[in-house]
Amino acid sequence: MATGPGLLAQDVSITASAPNVVRVGEQFRLNYVINANPSSFSAPEISDFYVLSGPNQSTSHSIQIINGRRTSSVTITYSYYLQATGEGNFTIPAATAVVNNQTYTSNTVEIEVIAGEKPATTPRPSTSQEPQAIDVSGELFVRILTNRKNIFRGEYIIATIKLYTRLSITGFGESEMPDFQGFWTQDIESPTQLNLVRENVDGRIFNTAVIKKVILFPQKTGEITIDPFKLETYIRQQTNRPRSPFDDFFGSSYTNVLKPLVSNPVKINVRDLPAGAPEGYAGAVGNLDIKAEIDKQQAITNDALAYKIIVSGNGNVELIDAPRINFPPDFETYDPKVQTSVKNGENGQSGSKTFEYLLIPRHAGNFRIPQVTLSYFEPKSGQYRTSTTTEFNIAISKGNEEETVSVIAGRSKEDLKIIGSDILFIKDNPFKLFRIGQGFFGSTLLYVLYTGLFLLFLMVLLIRRKRIQRQQNVELVKNQRASREARRRLKEASTHMKKNESEAFYEAVLKALTGYLVDKLNIPMADLSKDTARKGLQKYNVKSEAIEEYLELADICEMARYSPTATEGGMGEVYARSIKIISQLEQNLR
Repeated sequence: MATGPGLLAQDVSITASAPNVVRVGEQFRLNYVINANPSSFSAPEISDFYVLSGPNQSTSHSIQIINGRRTSSVTITYSYYLQATGEGNFTIPAATAVVNNQTYTSNTVEIEVIAGEKPATTPRPSTSQEPQAIDVSGELFVRILTNRKNIFRGEYIIATIKLYTRLSITGFGESEMPDFQGFWTQDIESPTQLNLVRENVDGRIFNTAVIKKVILFPQKTGEITIDPFKLETYIRQQTNRPRSPFDDFFGSSYTNVLKPLVSNPVKINVRDLPAGAPEGYAGAVGNLDIKAEIDKQQAITNDALAYKIIVSGNGNVELIDAPRINFPPDFETYDPKVQTSVKNGENGQSGSKTFEYLLIPRHAGNFRIPQVTLSYFEPKSGQYRTSTTTEFNIAISKGNEEETVSVIAGRSKEDLKIIGSDILFIKDNPFKLFRIGQGFFGSTLLYVLYTGLFLLFLMVLLIRRKRIQRQQNVELVKNQRASREARRRLKEASTHMKKNESEAFYEAVLKALTGYLVDKLNIPMADLSKDTARKGLQKYNVKSEAIEEYLELADICEMARYSPTATEGGMGEVYARSIKIISQLEQNLR
């Protein structure tokens, strides 16, 4: 149907609707719907069609009572019955209506009139009482339509799966969608029920319905074939049986016949992107932009900063990876939190993808977060484009808290980079010289040293053996106390949780998690890291899901100590997950 909204004001609208296409001599209805009671209605002059009747007015009222509040609405419909008299494309002008002394105008209606044809009839076999297979391929079929067939790699196309029919369909059976191999796909939201719309197909009128719309992003070059779409339909078919006196009263007999439909495959030619891509190009295609935000540019040491990179526009937004950013070495950084907000529609995929970084400055000073560059290919112009963020100058002052033990006191990470590559000073302390010709090898001193080193080796060996024995006992004790200490610390965390002391709660949970692993794996607390924890747990054949759950919980607790607002999940959820993961690890680390 050719429909469209009228001019809106004060929630009043007038909408005109009629079929998109009709045949010469066909009768059809033109409707004007107003959601108010007009004081007057003026229809347009209809000169291209023969007016059989109209305007025919109908009124409907509705009343709603919600929470004791009563609301009512009225809908007035003016109908005209028209007949097409000649071929061509015609426009019915807008109508006007006056409501509360204000004039409202409807949309215009475009109607195509084609040459008259014999309408499709219900298939019926010529002989036999049972339904026979009849060729209805010209009356009922499905197609896969694409808006383009020659594109660049990464450029989107819209694939529309459409049903065409001139028959009476009574139902549908199984369907098989193409797998769109070679494409990354995103569905476009469509109505759950099929909405039939009249269309002119090669001079014939079909009722058409969109079954599915998909956005396709090609991931390889060359010719890619979209496999056929398959659909089972049931159509009405008249049975041919001997006539009886009751046929004139009850009418003819019909049955539902299964008709499988298969669309033709569609070939898409995908070209590779042109040469000359900028340095750092990572496959972004479309019309994109990038910007950066930071919550504050002045802070104290160990005060968390929130830094965001936002990529927005139209293109393969969801496929864009986090950019490489050279943060200052004195900033402790965490993996970004990624949020994607996109809308899939007729114009492809539009929206934004946000990468949020948690930054913790460990030293005072003036620091710079440099510009971040996004390079992308623009299919419309066939050229590469570059978008750049602004840089930020961050002033960090020294806080009251002591610096973390992970950084050497008195040195920043910038200073430590220079050590080992600077000029070495001339040796100025006293040292001994030997006369030429007096060698050390073969002297008595050499044999004395050899004997002393051998005895020293034996002493070290004995001491090491005793230490290993003692360590084995210590490992056993630590292993046995690990679960008990973890339960004690979790009980302490539960107390803080009941008092809503979030910082103390997360610190207690973190101590329970790290202390348990340190005792079970017998590794020093200073050596505990993600890599050592992962390797240690893998030696005991702990499942990868449990390992990642443990590391995620440790990260959540660590981040919550500095930025509670950036923590996902409440204290209750973290507490329950911690008890569960320690119980799981206990099964493997006994």
